[in-house]
Amino acid sequence: MPSRRSDEALSEVIGFILILALIAALASLYLTYVVPAQGRELEIKHMAQVNDQFLQYKTSIDSLWINGQENVPISSTFTLGTVTGLTQGAFVIPIFQPYPSSGMMVVNGRVENITLSTNVLTIGFPGGSIPNLNPVQENADHLYVQLMTSDTSKGGGLVLVPDKGNWTIWLNVTRTVNPGSNSQVTVPPFPTPTTSQASISWTELQTWINNNLNNAGGWISQLQSGLSQTTGFSPSLTMTLFKNNNTVFSGLPLISNLQNNTWYTVDILDDAYGLRDQLESSYTVVIPKSTSDWISSRYPAATGYQAKSLILNHSLGSLEFRSTNNYWIQQNYYYQQGGVFLEQPDGKVAKVVPLISVTNKSGIPTIRYVDIFMEGSGNIGGTSPVQVISVLSSVEKNRINGEKLAQGIPNAMNVTIIISAQDASTAWMWKQTFSRIRQAALDENFPAEWISAPSQTGNTVQFTVRHPANQYSLFLDYTRVDLAVDLQSVAIPA
Repeated sequence: MPSRRSDEALSEVIGFILILALIAALASLYLTYVVPAQGRELEIKHMAQVNDQFLQYKTSIDSLWINGQENVPISSTFTLGTVTGLTQGAFVIPIFQPYPSSGMMVVNGRVENITLSTNVLTIGFPGGSIPNLNPVQENADHLYVQLMTSDTSKGGGLVLVPDKGNWTIWLNVTRTVNPGSNSQVTVPPFPTPTTSQASISWTELQTWINNNLNNAGGWISQLQSGLSQTTGFSPSLTMTLFKNNNTVFSGLPLISNLQNNTWYTVDILDDAYGLRDQLESSYTVVIPKSTSDWISSRYPAATGYQAKSLILNHSLGSLEFRSTNNYWIQQNYYYQQGGVFLEQPDGKVAKVVPLISVTNKSGIPTIRYVDIFMEGSGNIGGTSPVQVISVLSSVEKNRINGEKLAQGIPNAMNVTIIISAQDASTAWMWKQTFSRIRQAALDENFPAEWISAPSQTGNTVQFTVRHPANQYSLFLDYTRVDLAVDLQSVAIPA
């Protein structure tokens, strides 16, 4: 019989192959589109988480230095990898899961510097610079007034009146009583009974009283003579304070034995006078013209303040996260100078502006500058969380290179901040940051001629605020923060 061919087995094989091809096509599409999309979504969420962690870190550090919590460690945890890098679920084929990303935390891994250059008034004697006392703030350290009389035999003085606040101070030349001398006058001892008698007789007691207590030519006359010779009057400078139409104190002696044609300096905010808490803040002191031709005054006085040119340069410390994303763009976050910055291939931006501001407080152009000195080094990479231990070593206000800045009054002529960045794109980002600070100042009616637009030359950016006539009319509020940072890895369960 002739053989007959059958196609039944062949059709089953072909069908199976077609099913496999369909599965492979679907798997290929899943691997090509779905897995990368899932990986990109996970990495985007991870980057948003890192952004929030840096914002929380910045808030924690600000809380430390604002409240002066020195030597108090705080711990912050940063996640280096995506969530899929932590655990794998059951019955999951690895190739159908996005490959987990990783990252690295680095302390002081950037090569950048910041320079502060300023002409300021510092506290120091004898001084020689006349400050601008319009107005005086509540935290003023000193308020110097100088007075001179050409005739100590006459009274007179100064009246200090504020343009805001109901108080008045008198500084008067008056005649005060000199204290009596300490010359010793002795009285003979009281008679005591002898061993042969139980008590003294009335005759003995009467004789002692007549010869000593009632002796007009004895110790009484000596004491009167001594007082009459040492008691007298001397010209003195006294202070009287009136507040809310009441006398707080009157005739408080400040300086005694005044001499003619000699300048005397009085700091009316000296703690010994107790005026610091009595006077209202943000005032201008006015001295009405004296009616006494023999009284001269200087206010403000060229004493107690020295003009200094100060330059402070140091490395810009940083706490940085460097990503190793597999599906999303690389994003590096870092905390520096109190700000939070984002770095990615298409550019860099300040997510939170650093702790540098220019405002117009109480009519005084004010520059607030918090300088973060970050100590520490090291790096940790991988997918596990990293613990960042930060300790505030010290906080020092308004002292630069050991010089204490004048407080409560305009203390600066100019302030220049120079950033030496590690590349031109970072310098451009700093330029844009300073432009934002400048625009915020102009929005608060800061004098436009006092604040120049930031300039960039290569990797260097300069930002300057200065008085057009080179006068000490700016207020510089400077705070130095020493921060120690250490990294520790955190183990996670498999």
